[in-house]
Order: sequence, then C-alpha cells, then structure tokens
Amino acid sequence: MSEESPRPAARRRSSVSSSRASGSSHEQNSFPAYIPAPPPAPAQQNPGVMPVELLVQQPGREHLPVLHPTPRRGHSTWFTKSSNGISRSINQMMYSMLQIGYTKWSEIPQDDQELWFRQFAQEFNWHPDHTETVRIRFKAKAMDSYTKQVNAWKKVWQKNKRPRNINGRVFEQLIVHWQKDETAETSSRNSKNRKSDRGGKGMYVHNLGACSMSTKEDELIEANDGNPVDRLQLIKVAHTNKTTGQIQDLLIKDVVDLVETEIASQSQPLSDDGDSVGASTNLSRLQINEMVEKAVPKRKGGFLVGLARRASSYPASSSQVPYADPMILEELHDKGERIVALEEQNATIQAENATIQAENATILAELASQKKTNAEIMEKLNRLFASSS
Repeated sequence: MSEESPRPAARRRSSVSSSRASGSSHEQNSFPAYIPAPPPAPAQQNPGVMPVELLVQQPGREHLPVLHPTPRRGHSTWFTKSSNGISRSINQMMYSMLQIGYTKWSEIPQDDQELWFRQFAQEFNWHPDHTETVRIRFKAKAMDSYTKQVNAWKKVWQKNKRPRNINGRVFEQLIVHWQKDETAETSSRNSKNRKSDRGGKGMYVHNLGACSMSTKEDELIEANDGNPVDRLQLIKVAHTNKTTGQIQDLLIKDVVDLVETEIASQSQPLSDDGDSVGASTNLSRLQINEMVEKAVPKRKGGFLVGLARRASSYPASSSQVPYADPMILEELHDKGERIVALEEQNATIQAENATIQAENATILAELASQKKTNAEIMEKLNRLFASSS
C-alpha cells in the first residue's frame, strides 16, 4: 500500500499538467466560443396601466368574483344580478376616481372610461374571450349608475346639504350646472314626459327594492326546489306591494288580469253538460310564458316591460326539445348580451341627444329673439340719428 500510494498523486499531477497544456494550446490556436446574451426579461407592467385584455390573463386572479354571460348560482354572476358587488364597485369609483363634475356619463372622455373599466377588471375576473362583452355591459351599467348617482347628489343639494365624501370640485361644478335655467327646464320637461307615458298609466312602479329581476327569479326557483317558475308568477311577485298585497303599477296589473283570465278560460271544463269531471287544459310553463310575452308591452329593442329582458319565442306545443350544442348556445347568448348592451347604450345616447337637441332649440329661439330685439334697437337708433340730423 505504501509503495502504491504516491501513484495517484503522480497521475493527478500529470492530469493537471496536460490540462494546462491543452488549455494553453487552445488559447493559442482558437477563439473562445460565442455565447449569445440571454434575451432581456419582459418589462413588468403595473396592473393599473396594463391593458385589460392582458390583465385578465394574469395569474393570481382566481380569488376574484367571476363574471359570465350565463351565470351559475354560487360559481359566477353577471350584470343582471344584484348584491354581487358590481354596483358598489362603480359607485366607489364615482367618489375616488371622478375629478370633474360631468353631468352625464357620455361626457367622460373615452380614456377615463377605460381607466374605470381597468379598475373594474382588478376587482372582477372573467374569461379573456368575454372581455369585449364585459366592457360593453360595464359601460351600460356605469352610464345608468352615473345618472342615478348624479340625481341622488342633486336631491341632497336641493335640501341645502352636501353629500358625504364627494369631491369638492366635482360638487361645485355640478351645482353650477343645476343652477342653470335650461337645466331646470329640461328636468321639468323630462319629469312631465315620464309621468305622461304608458297611456296614462303613470310611472313604472315595482317592489323589488335593490334586488334585480334576475336575482328575484333565482330566489323563486330556489324556493321552488330548483324548478323554474313561469313569468306570470315572477311579474306578480316583483310588482305586488308586500303591505297592501296589491299591484301598484296599473299597466302591469292589466297584464296580470288579462293573463289570469286567459288561463282561467283555457282551464275550464271542456264538456258543456256541467260535468265537473270533464277534461281540463293543463297549461305548461312555456305556454304561460308565451301568454305573458304577448300581453306585456314591448319597449325599443324588444324589451318586455316589467320583466327587464328581451322577448323570445317559446315552442308552446312542442313536447320534445331538439339537441343544441352548449358551446353554440353560449356563443349565441354571449352575442345576445352584446346586442342587448349596445341597444341599451344606444337608447340612452339617443335620449341624451334628444335632450341636447331640445336645449339647442331653446338656445336658438333665445338667439332669434335677441336678434330681433337688437334689430328693433338699431332701427330706433337709426330713426333718432335721422331726426337729429
């Protein structure tokens, strides 16, 4: 062992020396191999400035409430539902992000509207494919919420009070708008038009409170052991005063009376001999829904008054429902949601344009009157100059 022990050391020295020789030869006869520089790391973007299309694809968003055009109770929600934080989110933005007292949502610059939507995307999650649909629905909801909030602030101001936590600059600018004569005239005219609508039946009245029609339907379905309810039951519950037990909205009351009369007539015994055992007509939920849709007045875009949804066709006598691909149905529903949101947005814009046109007509009439007055003054001055000369 003692004789062989030096040998590994000798081998190590030989290995080291050969390695040095090899390295020296390599340095003299060749250039070092080229090693490309690693690509620069992508710049980290602040979620506050990141495009929404990119923001919704970021990891770590699983804890956020999920939006889906076809919401599932307990899994996802949508703009048609209530008590899901959407309205609260938008209202909070009015206090924290609004810096100028715009009188209506359409006056807010598009860049600022997108900034609000980006903030919304940090509070809710959805599939990237639904981003444009969510954007349209958000702006329609924001437009409605903004109008209601400005009106609420106005009512506080009319009581000589100041809304809590409102931006002082915003409030002062809104006061200037509210104090204008043309603003008061427009408000009075719009109020008169709302009260004279619907064939003298008065303004629309429901008893849902802060609950949406869609959420009320969910509650009725849950109370019915998960089984769907017909729209007659839905419209009655939504419009019946809990204290008096009466339907306050006269137009809706007429609809309910008409449908119930039609159901009763179709459910009477078919035999004419007074036999109470005679066959009767058992109406399906789809048939009752069809009756309600025929009786309820339609607004622009096919919206059913009192039901907050669009009209649709129901196969009243069909006993079999053909198979439909769920993905196709979801895509159609998604597109339908976009159409609904755009129609709502368009209707609001048209109403605002009509108001602006009325205001412009008033201004033009005032200018014409002032022009006539100026002409009369000039004519009198000319006569005075002529008589003095």
